[in-house]
Formats: sequence, C-alpha cells, structure tokens
Amino acid sequence: MEDYVQAASKNKSDNICRSAGVLKFDSETYPMQRTNGMEVCSKYLKSTCCNATHSHALRLKIREPVVAKFSPKCQALTEEMTCSSCHPLMGTWEMKTVCPSLCNDWYRVCKNEYYAYSGSGTLTPCYGNALVCSQLKAIADSGADFCVHMGFHVGSDADAEGIDCFDGSVPEVIGETEPTEPWQVRLQRMLEDEAKNPSGLFIAGVFILITMMLMGSRLARKLGDPFGGDQLSLMEQQQQSGEEMEPPSPADQATDETTISAAS
Repeated sequence: MEDYVQAASKNKSDNICRSAGVLKFDSETYPMQRTNGMEVCSKYLKSTCCNATHSHALRLKIREPVVAKFSPKCQALTEEMTCSSCHPLMGTWEMKTVCPSLCNDWYRVCKNEYYAYSGSGTLTPCYGNALVCSQLKAIADSGADFCVHMGFHVGSDADAEGIDCFDGSVPEVIGETEPTEPWQVRLQRMLEDEAKNPSGLFIAGVFILITMMLMGSRLARKLGDPFGGDQLSLMEQQQQSGEEMEPPSPADQATDETTISAAS
C-alpha cells in the first residue's frame, strides 16, 4: 500500500508544469488527473505533469537497469527515482530536492552495480557497448554523492520528508481533469511510440495482420471473385457465342452441295 502525505497548498500561479529531468513539460499546463491511465509511473496518475507523450522517454530510463541486469531492489529504486519527475510538486518545481534518506537507500542497493558516464556527465547503467565501467562504490562514496552524479539535487536532513524533499510518497492531491483525447490522436501516438521502441506484442500483431491479409488474398483467388470479376461480361459472352455459331463461308457451302450431288 502506497504512503500518502499531505502536501502544502500553493498559489495557482506557482503550480504550472516545468520541465524536469529528461522530460519536457508544457509550461502552460498544470498537474492533471490522468483519467485515461498511465503506462508507466502510474502511482502519480491522480495529479501529475506527465502524460502519455512522456511514456517512451520514461520507459527507456526504467529499462536501462533491467537490461544491465541490476538486482531487483536496485531496479525498483531506480524506477522510483526516474518517476520522480512525475511527482506533482517535482514537476512544478515546488519541490526541487531529494531526501537524503532516499539517496542513501538507493545507494545501498545499487553500490555493487556497474555504471558509466553518459554524454551529459551523469551516470548511466553499464551495458551494451560501454567502454569504461566501474562499480558504483568506486565512483560515489555516499547516497548524496550518488544522487548528485545522477543529476538530482539533495536536500538537508532538516527537511520534512514528502513536503520539503522527494521521498517517493504520493501527495494527497487531485489535479485538474484531463481533456479527452480523440481516438485518432491516441492511435497515432501509440503507433509512433511503437515505431521508436517496438514491443514483442506490437511486432506479433503486425505479423498476424500481414498473415491474415496473405491468407485472405489466396482464399479469394481460390474461390473466385464473389462480385463476378472472374466471369465473362454479357458482350464477351455474345462475342464468344457468335464465334461458336459463325455461319459457313460460301466456299464451304459449295463444297457441301457438290458432295451431296455426287452422293445422290
């Protein structure tokens, strides 16, 4: 069961979404209640600046420690930290720091995993074609140091957890109602997301669709065109009938008459 904390109320003008972490938010919007649900970071769906368009970027970051085969506990806390941008107060910059205790917990479960420096200077799980990898405990010597290396700002021990700094809890607030998304827009977005990072289910669906189309084409050729496309038109039938019933030529008639006279 998730922990809920009472967040302090802020002025409406302070409650606008601001880009956080790897996510780019629309600065003219406020945290909203995602009535259509969220594919990732769904614990914040009651109030968040994240929406369906951010699913791809979030999913990639969450998948990194999974692909790197980190321990389940390290994977879970890395996902927690990745989803921090979807926290309504982190997404509006009303809360800008991570609680030291959470950084310590994260460091403790990930210190034996291997990391490498990304192009932006932050740490990233080591996998694939990374050339230089080191255990986290050789790079950072504390939870606060780890959080800084991951691009987070760390609060102080005097901060109230869940109010002054991010601790992974969910504020007991409900955002504005999310506008209804037309199904055409939703379908196009889903296809674009899958094109960027195709899942096994999407690939299987495309394969089944192509197979059904090929089988349908073969069946149609076998059974014939149900609309009569493989049948002769009326004019073609008349022409063919005329060719079959074509009267004999004068030379053929003369030959036949000569044959009859000789016989009699």
